[in-house]
Amino acid sequence: MRRGRTLVLITATIALAGMATAGAAVHDDGAADKPRAAEPLAAHNQVEGENVTVAPGSQNFASVTCPAGQVPTGGGYRTSGFDIYATDSYAAGNGWSVFAKNIGTTAQQVRATVVCTVP
Repeated sequence: MRRGRTLVLITATIALAGMATAGAAVHDDGAADKPRAAEPLAAHNQVEGENVTVAPGSQNFASVTCPAGQVPTGGGYRTSGFDIYATDSYAAGNGWSVFAKNIGTTAQQVRATVVCTVP
């Protein structure tokens, strides 16, 4: 019984200390000490290419390019099922390319995606 009371007292003490600290932080008037908000970054747009069919047991290539005046900053791909895997996914020129393999018994789809920004 004594152990239970001790745990309750310790828990209550920690909770009260946390509330006091949080309360002090809320009412702090140190405006000069507060960090400035980060400047907004350039817009990042995700662009998706067309679906490309990958026949059963074969491989195919899908790509997508950034709009004019933008450059790729990253990318990836989407697939239509569980039997299709990317063997390569990489930046290529002004876009993104993906090479996918279908290990299933039905045709699958792959679509390249790219994240673009203004340089």
